[in-house]
Amino acid sequence: MKLKYYEIDEKKLLEAAKNGKKIAIKMPEGLQPYAAEIMKFLKRNGIDASFLADSCYGACDFKRIEGIDRIICIGEAEMPYLRKKYSPPVTFIEAFYHFNAEIVGKAIPFLEESRIGLVSITPFIHKINECKKYLEGKGYEVFIGRKSRRMKYNGQILGCDFTPAMEIAGNVDVFLFIGDGMFHPVALFIATKRPVVALNPIGGGVLRKEITDAAAKIVKQRYVAIAKAMDGKRVGIIMAEKIGQRRPRLVNELKKMAEKAGMEAYLIIADEIDDRLNYLDFDFYISTACPRVAIDDAAKFKKPVLTPIEFQIMINERQWEDYEFDQIV
Repeated sequence: MKLKYYEIDEKKLLEAAKNGKKIAIKMPEGLQPYAAEIMKFLKRNGIDASFLADSCYGACDFKRIEGIDRIICIGEAEMPYLRKKYSPPVTFIEAFYHFNAEIVGKAIPFLEESRIGLVSITPFIHKINECKKYLEGKGYEVFIGRKSRRMKYNGQILGCDFTPAMEIAGNVDVFLFIGDGMFHPVALFIATKRPVVALNPIGGGVLRKEITDAAAKIVKQRYVAIAKAMDGKRVGIIMAEKIGQRRPRLVNELKKMAEKAGMEAYLIIADEIDDRLNYLDFDFYISTACPRVAIDDAAKFKKPVLTPIEFQIMINERQWEDYEFDQIV
């Protein structure tokens, strides 16, 4: 079945749907316009399904749901360490974009270095070894890092976990990111402090300087957020309800740090972190949920929303020049 640029395996979808009596479909925002088409396909095959219109930022973005005995998440790869924690159980049907690995040849004019770290995201990860072989045939030394417990594939990076890249960063001069969007390559640059070339197989666009410039802009914005929070005395520490984003131990550590620094610190438990924060009487916030919240959604918030690492910089537990991208590992 074709969904926009991507394809899903209809046979796997039907097999998954037969593993429950009350099925619900969940998809990331880019695929949600196809919800009715998918449910119509299931209905033609004798299966009624509901659509979960909640957010879907990845395999971490699940919470307990009553009245459903199987969720089918379309377009994401599972996080293996959460497999036994989902309630109800979740089956993941990945969506792939099929492309010829030779398209990485478009990135060669931007690859000035000889040692390349190769990374990708779910819709394109199935071609990573073919891309590696192609680049090696052009004389490059290519490295693919091992997956963490939060990933299904070697070389796969998440918006909150760059373990495969971090593992090989000391061996490479540049990273080649194969995928769409700006967030992953920009965050990769910040996390590894290595140049990043981004190749989008959908259309063949290649970026390098744009990644560096965007990363510099984001870091500058984050320093401004830290500076604005420095006079704050009352902090809300946000813990997500989402199963793969909960970090209660970190929340407790941050609360102790804040109180030691002379602040009032209070716990906020949230499913969605949105502009409701603007109306609460806190001076600033620390988000222990998805690291993208503080960065991607910064414009939504009238008050600073910091990552845990940024808060450590604010209270001088970490040096300003030691800025890092927050990760859930």
